[in-house]
Amino acid sequence: MVIFKKLKRRWRKWFRSLLYGDSKRIAASALVVTAVLLLGSVVAYRQFMPAKIDPSAYTPLLDTIAKGESHGNYNAYFGNAGNTSIRFTEMTVSQVLIWQEEYVRQGSASSAVGKYQIINTTLKGLVQELAIDTSIKFDEKLQDRMAIALLERRGAEEYVGKKLSREDFAANLAKEWAALPKATGPNPEQSYYASDGLNKVQISLEEVYKALATLET
Repeated sequence: MVIFKKLKRRWRKWFRSLLYGDSKRIAASALVVTAVLLLGSVVAYRQFMPAKIDPSAYTPLLDTIAKGESHGNYNAYFGNAGNTSIRFTEMTVSQVLIWQEEYVRQGSASSAVGKYQIINTTLKGLVQELAIDTSIKFDEKLQDRMAIALLERRGAEEYVGKKLSREDFAANLAKEWAALPKATGPNPEQSYYASDGLNKVQISLEEVYKALATLET
């Protein structure tokens, strides 16, 4: 209580000097208040805004994901990771979407295509989210951009900003990419989609954690 009373008296004294003091004192007080407000704004921004990540920093993690999903092949599709005959990288996004729908109509259990095995519904969502012109090519650059968007959707910036644990971020990624281990819960080394009979882990949890660590450096 004594400390509170002292602070209260100091505040009143400062406020009276601000009202009745000379112009130099008022100007100095205004500068102090402005500096405090600016400092508070910077601290709040750093605390609550997500950390921005240089796109190039994602490369080790993207390569790890692609290793399990497509063996790094931008022209892979579900059931044929080594595909070289169908050139998705030379198709427009619109053409890829049509191809995916037709592939499923023909009986495929999945419409996944590209280096990061993006399925039809996810591709449509990314087109809207990133405002992508569907007349542009589904080339290497666009596929990488889309994969980074998925990483950030799953909490990459929160992870780097220490707002999401390594285990929880890895678990989020496993929900996006079936080749990754689910990281949490029973049998953490299994795929999140192990029960569907289509997917199984291709990347170890140790490999995932090693790739995640590169985002922190």
